[in-house]
Amino acid sequence: MLNGTSVEDLFRRLSAVIAALAPESTRYGKPELVASAVKKTEELFQHVAKRKPSKEGAYAAALAFLRGRDLDDWQQDLIASALCTAIAEQNGKRVIGSKRFLELLSRYESDAQKGNLWRLTWFGLLSSYFEFSPIAESEGEQDGWLELRRFLHRTWPLIDLQNRKPIVPNWISLMRQHADLLGERPAKKYAADYLNGDDSEIKQISSDLGIPPTSWFWRDLLENVVDAAASRSDDAFKALIPRLIFLMEEFSTLRGDAIERTLKRYHQCSDNSVHEPLRDFVVRFDVWKNPKLKAAGIATAWNRVSDDVWRMVLRWVNEGNLKDFFEILASRNDADEGRLAFWSRYLSQISWTRLIFGTETTELARRNPAVRDLIAREEGAYATLYRTSSVDAFMMQIGKYIVVEFSKKGNGAYVYESEGLRFNRHSGSFDGGTPDLRYGYYDGAVIKIIHRPQWEEWVEADLRRLGIYPDEDKRARKKPSTPHVTRVTNRQNTRSTPKLMSEDWAFPTPTLGAGAGEPVSEQHGEEATVETLRAAPHGAPFTMAELAKLLGRTPGSHIEDLRKEDGGGGRLWVIGALTNIPVSKKLVQWGFRWSGKRSGYYYPEE
Repeated sequence: MLNGTSVEDLFRRLSAVIAALAPESTRYGKPELVASAVKKTEELFQHVAKRKPSKEGAYAAALAFLRGRDLDDWQQDLIASALCTAIAEQNGKRVIGSKRFLELLSRYESDAQKGNLWRLTWFGLLSSYFEFSPIAESEGEQDGWLELRRFLHRTWPLIDLQNRKPIVPNWISLMRQHADLLGERPAKKYAADYLNGDDSEIKQISSDLGIPPTSWFWRDLLENVVDAAASRSDDAFKALIPRLIFLMEEFSTLRGDAIERTLKRYHQCSDNSVHEPLRDFVVRFDVWKNPKLKAAGIATAWNRVSDDVWRMVLRWVNEGNLKDFFEILASRNDADEGRLAFWSRYLSQISWTRLIFGTETTELARRNPAVRDLIAREEGAYATLYRTSSVDAFMMQIGKYIVVEFSKKGNGAYVYESEGLRFNRHSGSFDGGTPDLRYGYYDGAVIKIIHRPQWEEWVEADLRRLGIYPDEDKRARKKPSTPHVTRVTNRQNTRSTPKLMSEDWAFPTPTLGAGAGEPVSEQHGEEATVETLRAAPHGAPFTMAELAKLLGRTPGSHIEDLRKEDGGGGRLWVIGALTNIPVSKKLVQWGFRWSGKRSGYYYPEE
């Protein structure tokens, strides 16, 4: 009210005066003056119709309420627009989370039912409803916000009925068209249009109702947009992912649930192979960070999704690291030598990767976009080399083994057992030489790889002996079992030959008894029979069972017992154990000697 005259009455009187002047204005050729005056008058009306009280006054009323004081009618009107304001003097508490909040709503509802609730006060309550931010939510505040929504939903028909006049504020007209904003799924009806890029309706709602960018409304809209996209076919959903990323970028503080829903839906796709834009978005350090950092407690957002979804993105990252290392880093030194193609055959088995950059690479990032993007994706997860500047390194885990590759030609690669690794693979920096990454140059490596012509063939064979097979090989699904010692007799050759064999040989083998010489009762095939196992050589510091157990660490190795039954010559041999250095050392400790002629170890007997 202005001097006893309502805003609507004032607006009607001004419009009438302007209309009366219209013919005069037209006669002098300036009708635009009339239109301009009408527009300004209308703008003034709309401004007054949703004017909020001073922030200072509203804040003071909220503080008084939280201190337990009773509010007068004027303070009750003031506080309506400050329900979600954090009050510093009360440790950031908000009225909407107060135990007395329901009492305040009851007073408002009583006034509304009597027709005494001021329209601007109801608009202040509506503004608080949209101002609520789930980020600042504390105990009780979510419940308070739900109660506020129910109150607005109940009282809106009363406010609507009290404003059945020719001229009403824009927000009244808008609420008449969009009463669903007070329902349980407020943003659902706008999701499809917004997903397709039509944001005109949302812009009008946001403008007329004054919805701030941190409002719960945008989170609800994002969730409904993702749900709308997720309801479509796999291909249609994937086609909409760039739009989803754009929207999640726009509302960065409210996108957590939207990211979670998007990743879950993508995991359900029949083909959930890497989606590079989605991967590059979620692994950013300002989004969810690299999934490799989950175990370190740095990327805790990954706890929001199941392990299967987390592993899917981790697989994307590992695959990207592998390709980036060889295509971007190793290729600039002409050092790929088929390594990308080779290790890509084991991609599904790579459970962890780490890039280690030399100083040349970190400096190159300033002028090379590909390198800069690579380092950005690995922020918080990569390491550096402090001694070697021109070389980069790459670590990956396959099963229980760690593989270390280098980017520059002339550098070998090393396969280490992850248990007993002589350096901390999670360290932030490395020497890059024999003190850590290359200690296998002398000893300690299960496999030492020299990238000579056709290196792939013998490295694949060595990996098979470790129980690691290419992804396309059906045997990759088998776990290498502990080899078993059997005595096999070929009917065409009466000489018996005990061997150490695994599940991947041509026929299965029985388990070894607890002691040497214990009989084994199974028989395999038409040409082979199983006999009793002979005892260890006289005076040997091992039993045959202990020897078999030792060789179980090196799949593909076997025992050849060529000792004659009458003790008249022949030796006990171990073939195929050279690739496992710890096993080789133990054999030497037990007294075995190396024979270059047979490429095996034999036990010398007197």
